[in-house]
Amino acid sequence: MERNLKKLTGKTMKTLNIGKDFSIDPAGRFFPDGNSSGEKFRENYLKKAILSLSPGEKLQIILDDGVEGYGSSFLVEGFAGMVKYGYISSKELIGKLEIIYTNEDFEFYKNKIIAYIKESKFDSEQYEPSK
Repeated sequence: MERNLKKLTGKTMKTLNIGKDFSIDPAGRFFPDGNSSGEKFRENYLKKAILSLSPGEKLQIILDDGVEGYGSSFLVEGFAGMVKYGYISSKELIGKLEIIYTNEDFEFYKNKIIAYIKESKFDSEQYEPSK
């Protein structure tokens, strides 16, 4: 799922490539919405990757490798859900993520992810799996 990259700064960074490590068609909010839901991404991929980071380490998220786009329900549940369910504060999460893409159109999704994270209220709901 993840691989380590050495940056020019000498810092190690873990990478989560959504298209290769998760799905080329990420869609839906909850587990019943399909095998590529935001809930599945958060609980089985993003949460584990964030919790495995060493102090000062970042997680590089590759948005556009094989993925055509994202629905808002996937992005809200997948990313902002980390804050909403109390796993990490919005400030901490944004500080740990480096969201990258090569296709300029994906800047829209990066900006949406950051906005959804910032808008989310820390630990405002108790997580109950939908499956």
